[in-house]
Amino acid sequence: MVDLYKDAAAQEALSLDSRFYFRCHAGLACFNQCCQNPTVILKPYDILRLRRRLGITATELLEKYTTRVVEDKSLLPLVLLATRREDGEGCPFLDTEQGCTVYEDRPGACRLFPLTQGSALAGVTIEDAYFCKRLDFCQGFSQRQEWTVAQWKADQGLEAYDVLNHDWLEIILKRGAFNPPADDARAQTLFSLVAYDIDKFRRFVLETPFLEIFEIPSDVAEVLEKSDEDLLRFGYRYLKVVLLREDARQMKDPWQQMPLPST
Repeated sequence: MVDLYKDAAAQEALSLDSRFYFRCHAGLACFNQCCQNPTVILKPYDILRLRRRLGITATELLEKYTTRVVEDKSLLPLVLLATRREDGEGCPFLDTEQGCTVYEDRPGACRLFPLTQGSALAGVTIEDAYFCKRLDFCQGFSQRQEWTVAQWKADQGLEAYDVLNHDWLEIILKRGAFNPPADDARAQTLFSLVAYDIDKFRRFVLETPFLEIFEIPSDVAEVLEKSDEDLLRFGYRYLKVVLLREDARQMKDPWQQMPLPST
């Protein structure tokens, strides 16, 4: 199992205003070493970006490049990047000469490094804390380039990732607070379908009586057919209805959310 809160108990938390020194570049002897033994949780927007980058379906991406674990409190599945640790090659998208072959669409966890993030519910809101992962071999910390956590996140293009993964995290945290039954296989299957396999979820929405059952307007259906991002937002609302017992009427307006930043 994987616990999304584990860093919080072991390290001093950083705020968005906290400062640290770091710079990673090809001139460092340790360059790409952090990619050889990573533990990367792939969130829904990571999967959207990688699938488009590779020109394959989400189903193919999940089958070829990922493994599944269960999150400790919610008992919902998490998707991990499958690394080739046994042969020392690490991340499947790492080329020993070129470096990261999916760099422009690399996962949010890779963008955030050398920071990690822990989250917790505070009433109805989510509080995030950040932690500095100081790997012994990493020479990036000796580079005298100073950042705040907020500056680093902006520089690494994390805004879109935060926006489109926020509801996924909210569902996991709120579900965990319910003390869910460990044998709820239906919840795990549904969460996997909606959050991670956007192609199967689109077929489920458009090729079954789903739209009629939830009385989804035709103009909404057109949006869901064309836009992965809006379908993901819609999927979050569906999960909140089924897993968190929220009002089903919210599903009829999937685009009326925080506008996406440019990517």
